[in-house]
Amino acid sequence: MHETEEKTLNSLVPLSLIRAFQSWFRGFQGQRVGDPRPCPKCGETTVWKNGYRTDRLFAILITEDGFEEVTVEIQRYQCSQCRHSYDGDSSEWFYEDCDYAKPVVDLCLFHAAENPFHACERILQNQYGLQVDRDTVQTYAERFGDEVADRHGVKIADSTVSMNFLSLLFGVSTVEDLKIEFADELAAENIDGLVGVADETYPTKKGAKQDLYEENMRRKQDGKQAKKWPEAFTVGSSYLPQIGCFAGLQCRNTAFARALALALVFPLRGVNYWLTDDHDSYNDILPDRVKCLVHTLRTRARGDERVSELHEAGKVDELREYLEDEYEVAYEEIVATLREEYPAFWNDEAEEFTGPVSTNAIEGGNWRLKYGLGVPYARCRGARARTSLLALRDSMSTFANGEPAESFAHRHGSFSFEQVLGEASPRSLPPREEDHVAQAAA
Repeated sequence: MHETEEKTLNSLVPLSLIRAFQSWFRGFQGQRVGDPRPCPKCGETTVWKNGYRTDRLFAILITEDGFEEVTVEIQRYQCSQCRHSYDGDSSEWFYEDCDYAKPVVDLCLFHAAENPFHACERILQNQYGLQVDRDTVQTYAERFGDEVADRHGVKIADSTVSMNFLSLLFGVSTVEDLKIEFADELAAENIDGLVGVADETYPTKKGAKQDLYEENMRRKQDGKQAKKWPEAFTVGSSYLPQIGCFAGLQCRNTAFARALALALVFPLRGVNYWLTDDHDSYNDILPDRVKCLVHTLRTRARGDERVSELHEAGKVDELREYLEDEYEVAYEEIVATLREEYPAFWNDEAEEFTGPVSTNAIEGGNWRLKYGLGVPYARCRGARARTSLLALRDSMSTFANGEPAESFAHRHGSFSFEQVLGEASPRSLPPREEDHVAQAAA
């Protein structure tokens, strides 16, 4: 925890805007909160008021004169049975074990979805005139990631290995449930089928590139082959391109494996077909699996003698034309097969197949996650917190491709930070679904 330094308001930011935010926070100064609740010691419901305390911190404002604390009063109660004194229920305005009120915590999480923790501290200072240090922002983000994994996790042998974003966003466990619960919404947007895509990416750990450089210098001196990749986290994600939404997400220190693949694609149960690359972990676990056309052609090109000849001869234009022709032939072949097996994705008017044939959607999603992280992380917990917030922001988008674009999850989902950090969520995965994954992994 770094020591908090004195801060000043940014003169480039209109003071009228900051004062408007601060005026809203000052409106809570001195308010008394704390509804009656059963005695936490004996459970007795007959209680009476027993004074109040005035030291509950709501927010800290940055003013021209320094820091200004906004505090509220917490109503105290005494049990009529055991005479135990305790604070009333303040969950309406405060998350448990958080230093600041819910509006401040939510702002921290909102900006942590787009910025590293130290940048969030600067944004809160400059745009809102709020004092929150970077370590506190990190604590809130990591707690959010922990709660998502706990309340919306996919488990194998009582160990959470993946996060279910369909549960987080829509309150359903799988695509199969999504199609039932949101049938009218899907029909209204002319979405006749859903395709699930899955892939992995590997964000580099903090200091790993320097370690790799030094390791390869030693290997070079010893005459050994250089290592190709720095140490990294394994981030696996599954995605629904038709509604632009992440379905599953995991961030781990371990290498990707079959059990992780099972947990990752679990929320996709019920899709019309599955689309992945050639990774062995997906073999024999996905019915109706379609292999990515681009990955398939890459594998084929590595063993194509014609490609090798043109590459060695430096005939770039001919090589490009040859590969384009190969792609067109392969595309027509896979579309002909998919059109027959999945007619819901064939558009008669345009005479084209609307379903994806490559993992480009999830490749783009993974790129956005890696780009959005901004900085490398040393601990998996911090990286998981940021990737979960990034995936949430991407799924709940209101602006995309250079113009306003409200996502399906934003229009029809029911997510809020309070559902994750507040009282027990009613949308946790039922045990029977966890059992299904455990049985499939056995």
